[in-house]
Amino acid sequence: MNIGKVKLGNIPRIAAVILDGEDKKAVAQAKRDGADILELRIDCFKRKDAAYIQRTIKNASDKNLPTIATIRSMSEGGKAVVSEGERLKLFFNIMPFVDAVDVEFSSKKILKAVINKAHGLNKKVIVSYHNFKNTPEQKRLERIVKDCKRAGGDIVKVATLARSKKDIARLALTTASHNDIITIAMGKFGTLSRVFFPMLGSLLVYCSVTKSSAPGQIPLKDTKILLKVLKEV
Repeated sequence: MNIGKVKLGNIPRIAAVILDGEDKKAVAQAKRDGADILELRIDCFKRKDAAYIQRTIKNASDKNLPTIATIRSMSEGGKAVVSEGERLKLFFNIMPFVDAVDVEFSSKKILKAVINKAHGLNKKVIVSYHNFKNTPEQKRLERIVKDCKRAGGDIVKVATLARSKKDIARLALTTASHNDIITIAMGKFGTLSRVFFPMLGSLLVYCSVTKSSAPGQIPLKDTKILLKVLKEV
């Protein structure tokens, strides 16, 4: 599995989350600190018009640093109210300029169209599930993964709030049981899982550059160090 020129699966890969596409310092820092991929959170950008976003993506892009674009829905952590119709238009407008897109399984009105368009352009699709309240039971997690794959996701992303060791254990089992998956335990309790789950097969580690975009997210520079230590153990 590749996103752009970056091969996923052999070693943990780091995705630096960019919340402001105009923040050239953040993009430069992500490159300097060893990011493998940029995740562009379009919902956090200052403006949402297509021309501005296309220009911003082009300025942030680097041929050696692939980009994932997402326009996160409000129900799953998005930072701006954007109608489903507008989200679909934005996805269609930005796809030619990125290597992959991330769309929530819960975005039923636009899910199929986004996936079909992306695959038509030979772009990878991450179908994601975010739960900021809890971690579902094992059977429910398995159903989520299967549903996301059945919908057409090349990669399934499951990010849930961990409140106990049992939550971590369920997510760890889910990680080890599937290929082409990204798992994240959000919250303080799950912070270390962000570098542990990649050792079980989670394809990407999402890291902050300037400020965190999710509970328990670790800065890029620290993540790089922790992954290096774990790989040498």
